[in-house]
Amino acid sequence: MIVASHIKGWKIINQRSHGLLASMLAYEYEIDVPTDILVPTLIAIAEHDDGIAETQENKNLTEAGAPRHFLVSDESKKTDLTQQYNAMENATSKSQLNALLTSMHIDFIFGDKTDGEDKKLDAYIKEQEVNRKNILKHLKIDKKYAERLYRFVEWCDAFSLLICMDKIQPEGRKMEISQGPDGNMNQTFYKAENIITVVPWVFKRDSFKVFYEYKIIEQLHFKSVEEFNEVCKNTAVQRQEFKFSK
Repeated sequence: MIVASHIKGWKIINQRSHGLLASMLAYEYEIDVPTDILVPTLIAIAEHDDGIAETQENKNLTEAGAPRHFLVSDESKKTDLTQQYNAMENATSKSQLNALLTSMHIDFIFGDKTDGEDKKLDAYIKEQEVNRKNILKHLKIDKKYAERLYRFVEWCDAFSLLICMDKIQPEGRKMEISQGPDGNMNQTFYKAENIITVVPWVFKRDSFKVFYEYKIIEQLHFKSVEEFNEVCKNTAVQRQEFKFSK
């Protein structure tokens, strides 16, 4: 979950909503790839963080009973790979390309954490490395081409997170997004309230709208994840819209 403090309590954005926003950005992006590559890539972008029911996960509450932002460590020495196993199963059941991009995302997140302390994580990362090599061979896709596709995935993911986490700077101050599929670094800033631009401009249209959905949870702490899940289910969904303009 993406969690932010709010004047009324907590602002909760599910990872699935963030993924959907990322796929909207990808859909608008000007990139020359064939349909049989683009569509699986859009799905991989939308579903890259799927795999668990976030409001039902015990680890998504802190020890104090507050909703846990996904970047806040639970201080466990072992990585819970349930989400990654589920995400890979879902991706593999769609296509080998989905599996490849999802595996590359897992390596992006966890690949530098293989320090020998978590044997299960180390083994899984090595297993995925072999898996990616086999998929590349099966699909007859060049590794550099796959890396370009994954930079596209990561760019959209990073940009969506900047928006959902309200990290884009106010007053026209530019900030970097990430390295795009062709290796270029883009910057973003607000042109006006809820109007975002990107330089250099990378989208097909000069303007378009995107959104994410969220909930405002007014209860500050919870006795159990079951209580948290019940409150979330009974809280109204709200929608935040943004306009992108060249």
